Amino acid sequence: MGPSQDEPRPLPLDVLRELRTDHAGETGAVMIYRGVLAVARDPAVRDFAAHHLETELRHLKLVEQVVPPRWRSRLLPLWRVAGWLTGALPALCGPRAVYATIQSVETFVDRHYTEQVERIDDLLRREAIGADQDGPPGGQPALEGLRHLLEECRRDEVTHRDDAASRWDETPGPLLSAWRRMVSGGSQAAVGVCRHF
Repeated sequence: MGPSQDEPRPLPLDVLRELRTDHAGETGAVMIYRGVLAVARDPAVRDFAAHHLETELRHLKLVEQVVPPRWRSRLLPLWRVAGWLTGALPALCGPRAVYATIQSVETFVDRHYTEQVERIDDLLRREAIGADQDGPPGGQPALEGLRHLLEECRRDEVTHRDDAASRWDETPGPLLSAWRRMVSGGSQAAVGVCRHF
């Protein structure tokens, strides 16, 4: 027996896979800032990391409320280690490296959340069209709540990106440029893996 008309339909499989990437990403973000705090001694860097860590911890709690444990990545230990190293390694090199890293990570996260919000907007449009033909939409409240959550997280991540960008001159040398490319590429690869594991 399927869900009654009063019960919301479960989220689509592709949405659940995307949420898995968000949970893993917020887990990694918490660890990035913990990695910075474990290594950095500069008071401004420590204040920056502590402030943004609070936001990432809140994001993680919010995402955990919508991602059932069985849908979370089986590779969370790997994402925790990768996140910690992504914070700790640049902290060994100084403030510019930390800020450049955060700017790169959050630029990627902004794009990722934007794509997810656009996908949900498309699902909501299709649901609205279906409702005109078949009766009331079943999944809209869940999707609308999820859209609000993702957009809230995205706006916070943009704030982190812009804060980091304002703290350095954005003229990286060859090593820092290579590191930033590696961070962006690693983030993209992690999302691809998380959709399946």
